[in-house]
Amino acid sequence: MRFWIVALCGLLASWAAAHERPSLPVFGVNERYELVVPVVAETPVVDGQLNEPVWEKAAKVGNFYQAAPYLGQPASRATEVLVLSTVDKLFVAFRCAVSSRSAIRAYETRYDGQMRHDERVSVFLDTLHTHDRTYVFTVNARGTKADERFGNRDWNAQWEAAVQVGETEWTVEIAIPYTILTFDPNRPVWGVNFGRYVSERDEWTVWAIEPDRPFDLRYMPHLVGLPLSQIKANNQQAAKRWMLKTFSVADYQMNGKDKGINNNYGVDGEWTLRSNLAFRFVFKPDFSEVEEAFESIDVSYVEQFVPDRREFFVQGSEFFSEVAVAGEGWRRGSEPSLFFSRRIQRFDLGTKLMGALGDNRVGFLSTHNLRDHEHTFVLNLARAFGTRGRAYFGYVDAFRSDSFHRGFLLGGEMRFGPRDRFWLRGSYARHFSSDEERDGGAGTVRFGYGDERWFLSIGFTAFSPHFRPLLGYTPRTDFKRWSVYLNRNFRAKGTEFYRNAGFSVNWSKGETFEDKFFERAYGFNLWLELQDRTEISIGFNRNRHAEHQIREEPFNDRSTWISLNLGGNKPLRADIAYNFGRAFDGRYQQPSFALRWDKPDGSWRLRLELSQRHQTYGDGTKQTIRSYELSITRVLSRDKWLVLRYYNRRGDYSIKNFALSFRIRRESGEELFVIWGDPRARETRNRIAVKWIFPFRF
Repeated sequence: MRFWIVALCGLLASWAAAHERPSLPVFGVNERYELVVPVVAETPVVDGQLNEPVWEKAAKVGNFYQAAPYLGQPASRATEVLVLSTVDKLFVAFRCAVSSRSAIRAYETRYDGQMRHDERVSVFLDTLHTHDRTYVFTVNARGTKADERFGNRDWNAQWEAAVQVGETEWTVEIAIPYTILTFDPNRPVWGVNFGRYVSERDEWTVWAIEPDRPFDLRYMPHLVGLPLSQIKANNQQAAKRWMLKTFSVADYQMNGKDKGINNNYGVDGEWTLRSNLAFRFVFKPDFSEVEEAFESIDVSYVEQFVPDRREFFVQGSEFFSEVAVAGEGWRRGSEPSLFFSRRIQRFDLGTKLMGALGDNRVGFLSTHNLRDHEHTFVLNLARAFGTRGRAYFGYVDAFRSDSFHRGFLLGGEMRFGPRDRFWLRGSYARHFSSDEERDGGAGTVRFGYGDERWFLSIGFTAFSPHFRPLLGYTPRTDFKRWSVYLNRNFRAKGTEFYRNAGFSVNWSKGETFEDKFFERAYGFNLWLELQDRTEISIGFNRNRHAEHQIREEPFNDRSTWISLNLGGNKPLRADIAYNFGRAFDGRYQQPSFALRWDKPDGSWRLRLELSQRHQTYGDGTKQTIRSYELSITRVLSRDKWLVLRYYNRRGDYSIKNFALSFRIRRESGEELFVIWGDPRARETRNRIAVKWIFPFRF
């Protein structure tokens, strides 16, 4: 396997391709597939009104197409985008037609909130021009903003947006400072695209789209004419800026064995050295995870993945996405990784260096526990090769007082064939340790095909018995597994009774390195979305699997489920599901219900979730596990809200928890969190905690 991974990376190093153009016409680009941005001296006032003369000089684009539900068809509502630039900011304006003001649905009023059901627009910028990840700036019809950098939704920046809503259209102005973006000033070409969600039609529309691969970044037009050379020549010193976040946490436990006052404080900072390079550090990091999700009552045989929420690891995590926990969903734990930040417990000092050099992304991280003499170093390098592939390298070294643990990761992916519909991806990791139980290797190779209707993936994965990196996430080891996944979409044209439908099937077979039984699994899933936005899903999965950490005899599990999602993007929505089958040598059934309500003006939110699992084990014993969760949110303003949360679980162990919290979160980065109770506790506690984060920029 190592030979094929090295060969794949070598092939990518000598192969790059020209920019792709979609089969649908793109309105507003020139013959070189470029959107030329005019640079103006007059700075527009960001107030949501497009009546200033300077907007007459802007580049104009339009004629959006649907990405969902009717792929490739013209958008049902017109959208026009205006683009211009000054020497320090990129300005984008949208003019969005609607049937009436009352048809607009927008619930979220909090910065970086979930806007899945909101009328909104988005700007996509590929500032590195690597065709594999973008900045996303989103604004809904209430003027609420959200942003992400290269897939990291926890990234936050300061930029401007304003909205005006009329009877037949709503308009938005966006101003994005170049200083918040990572880019190479020697590469004057970016990728760009624009999107809009039309809430009255539940329709996602895009400016430049290839129906064969609707979300492929290779088809983004070029954004040219930006004043990057002026930024490099005139604002080099201005680009060097500091951001410091001081934080303090204090809590008062009113009773129990931990009665008393505890406190913690520290500093988190970032120094932007250049437009394409930043240094981040933390001293006495914040370990108070005051918000944490309650546990699921689903069956689990192995360690479950819980994301790290600590500020130091969250910010800039997009520069470590290859060496860190690999993949999402079914890929997580099935592809080798060397670094999972939650494995690092307390430390005194941490540093990060993050940047982009041409087609290369670079990330370097270190943490230092001075008391216990524990030091960790992580390196992540990734290089894009045109539009057809990328390669990456990772290295992790964990120095401990009584042992050493180090490893490397090598991988890549490439596209080929007609319209690049075929792809090949692979990675190999090797971990070395003074502990023989942690000294081993792992790798995966996966071949696939994808177009607008079909998706096929065939893969082989092998984790040696002792591939257990000290800082990695490897819920299972000692297996060699073949797997197949097939997905088929049936996209409606607008006259059918459904909006979308499809099915998927999966199969896998695995053995241990000693050729013993490991796994046999297969399953299918059917889904249907009706014209009234009702979603129906039916599925079945059978999995015969060995769990040697529990017993030698394999488990033979089966599950069948049906779920209904009602309400679409209306204020009141509900999810109903019923799951039954076999687990732990016995039968089970599990109904669940979730109710969600958002007041149309966004001031109130209600979430109610109920779940009940009836389990009969192989020895005849029975158990019923019930969980109830209620969450009520009162939004006081864009940056202030109250949350009441109640959680009750009983049957296997008892949790009865109540918490009331007040939150301030400003776009400047300032945060205040006051909570009565403890969301992580298994019983209601008389506890008051205060967490304050205050940023300084200079």
